Amino acid sequence: MNEKPSLLIIGNSNVGKSSITRLLLPNPRKFKGKIGKHPGSTLLIKPITQIDLPYKIIDLPGFGYIRRASHRREEHIKKQIVIHIEKHHQDYFFGLVVINILRIKDEIEKYFIHNQETIPLSFELIKFLREFDIPIIVIFNKIDKVSNLDKTKSIKTFIKSAEIYELNLVHLDDHEFHNKAEIPYLEFSALKKINIEKLKKIIQKFLKEMF
Repeated sequence: MNEKPSLLIIGNSNVGKSSITRLLLPNPRKFKGKIGKHPGSTLLIKPITQIDLPYKIIDLPGFGYIRRASHRREEHIKKQIVIHIEKHHQDYFFGLVVINILRIKDEIEKYFIHNQETIPLSFELIKFLREFDIPIIVIFNKIDKVSNLDKTKSIKTFIKSAEIYELNLVHLDDHEFHNKAEIPYLEFSALKKINIEKLKKIIQKFLKEMF
């Protein structure tokens, strides 16, 4: 069987998924950008693949924070993503949950502090993927846009809030891969290519475990 395994990249809108995808491709110039979101009754989700890339990349359409998007459209996108993952979860050897570090404070305040009956979208995504036993890493993207102090405060806020939902995030360097209760995270900048080699290394680790 010559079918390549799939790498999942998922997150809210405008978190930098396409930029990360471009960094993982052997020939990024051939990557045209976002291809997942199309009008119609379904989402056209196509794999991104290149000859020298040993896996396919599935960059799912983002939801949440879409400007001028209707609530109905948002819910439609979420529903189609859920259907896709339920159907194809066994194809994924690894998943990247991309978080925009600039939005952590607003998201936690809106969906947790001010309204504790809701769950932040990021936590909802993580919990959903874990239901299907897809190994994941949380990518805190755009760290080049914040000071070290604000970066540390935002990540700590995210980690402490995640504990309420029984999500145990630990830094990739401290992560014990035999402990499935832990979720690794990585500070990242697609623009500055900060920690891109660490990300490629962890992807290769899970890819090798498939064979």
